[in-house]
Amino acid sequence: MNERTFLSWLRLSMYLAVVSIAIIISFQLRGEPSKLERRMALPLGVIFWALSLACLANGFAIYVHTVKKYSRKAALVQSGWRTQVVYTISATVILGSCILFLVTDAR
Repeated sequence: MNERTFLSWLRLSMYLAVVSIAIIISFQLRGEPSKLERRMALPLGVIFWALSLACLANGFAIYVHTVKKYSRKAALVQSGWRTQVVYTISATVILGSCILFLVTDAR
């Protein structure tokens, strides 16, 4: 179960990294990106990249912590405060990005 949890964190990290790269290169199917889109692409991409690294680090920390507890036969699988912080920040950034894209009429 511990490995699946780590792989879930790894998957979330990869999704955020792909979104980060897509935002940074301003992937557009139609037309050229606007000046606002070009100006916001790098900071928003860096934020998603940082979230990707935070998710990867949190998943690895949870995995190592649980393995250490297993070795002492004292493992208790639970969601800690770090998990809640990373999820809250990720959800806030994703929601903020969606609002930003709607307000700027990004296509």
